[in-house]
Amino acid sequence: MAPIRSRSRVLLAAAGGLAVAAAAGVLSTAAAHAAAGCGVDYTVSSSWPGGFTAAVTVTNLGDQINGWRLSWSFGAGQSVTQLWNGSVAQSGAQVTVTNAPYNGAIATGGAVSFGFNGTWNGSNPKPGSFTLNGVVCTGSVGQSPPDTPTPGSPTPGSPTPSSPTPGSPTPTGGSPTPTPSSPPPPSTGPTPPPVSSVGGSGPYPAGYETVSNLANHTLYRPASFPARQLPIFLWGNGGCSNNGTDSLPFLREIASQGFLVIANGRPGGGSGSETSALLTQSMDWAAAENNRQGSWYYGRIDTTKIAVAGWSCGGLEAYEVSNDPRITTTMIFSSGLLDDNNDYQLKRLTKPIAYIMGGPSDIAYANGMDDWGKLPAGLPAFMGNLPVGHGGTYTQTNGGEFGRVAVLYLKWRLLGDRTAGQNFVGVNCGLCSNTQWTVQQKNLTL
Repeated sequence: MAPIRSRSRVLLAAAGGLAVAAAAGVLSTAAAHAAAGCGVDYTVSSSWPGGFTAAVTVTNLGDQINGWRLSWSFGAGQSVTQLWNGSVAQSGAQVTVTNAPYNGAIATGGAVSFGFNGTWNGSNPKPGSFTLNGVVCTGSVGQSPPDTPTPGSPTPGSPTPSSPTPGSPTPTGGSPTPTPSSPPPPSTGPTPPPVSSVGGSGPYPAGYETVSNLANHTLYRPASFPARQLPIFLWGNGGCSNNGTDSLPFLREIASQGFLVIANGRPGGGSGSETSALLTQSMDWAAAENNRQGSWYYGRIDTTKIAVAGWSCGGLEAYEVSNDPRITTTMIFSSGLLDDNNDYQLKRLTKPIAYIMGGPSDIAYANGMDDWGKLPAGLPAFMGNLPVGHGGTYTQTNGGEFGRVAVLYLKWRLLGDRTAGQNFVGVNCGLCSNTQWTVQQKNLTL
């Protein structure tokens, strides 16, 4: 395996703008009175002094929507500073989010999700009500008010009521209340095509594939989807290799446990070398496919649970995108920052991190241990060293010991498996005694 090599940091940019043209013409009476209804799940996923991250899931209970606009009012002076999977406009307390180009359609019973970073001062209460295309979201189905746009023809910038208008739907006794915390159930997507090189020890034998709209990547997934959604594991290769099958046994093993793995580079490699921008492309693609009707990934990806990881040079790339608010946890495999000028990447870490290193003979050992000593105070962190050197165990059957431990960590952090978490937490953790691992811990709790 080639050693870590120095390279320039790739600056990332996120395109969040959405240009929408107002629709012309007169709305028909029938269209204006189409069945409408919605439910909204608003969750503050993380909070810190003066700031927070929120996740919003909108469930459509009425007729299909082909363009959406969600509005609400903040009650304590909060402001949206950055939003993904949509476009935002805020005037005072009033916030309006419109769909991105790839997630405007919401089928009956379907859902769409977006998230944002915001600021707060003093308190951060949840908004009291939401309106979707002018219809108040009550969790039941009514009729679109005559003076609101037809679902599918939002007019960004037009006034949106922040409280119920005459004729708005009200809850009806006996109406089921939806659970809008997840996109459409996995069964809604079409049957996926076969994947190559199926294997792995998990309950969902997995293989890999390529797709035309993410051509510079390799996707590892179960040959048959499980009933639950697939959390995401993003991978940067050692040596900045553009070969997405360099660590096939390791990545396939993770996928066989019910994860969607997206590795930088095509199967077998291609020209040039990978960059951290490919990791961001993976996240953008997953969000788009999860909401695109007709995709075999439609509703099957858990875009709220994402681990970014990489080996050697790939670990440096994982660092570069680890501050993306969509990331749940970071995993650094046999890697460490090469220059103290990049220590700002450590200071901005806010999500749990795990280091999987090859022991003192690992050429990245000194750099990784230096990073460990500079982590922000209070950050949950795990350090595991196995004396296998820089090459790790990625090409061993099912990824060897690195594969086993990576699966346990992902089950804990992305699936909430406390039993798996016991391998990392406490003085009597599963990796702490009677193993070849040398373990260090910071701020870890189950």
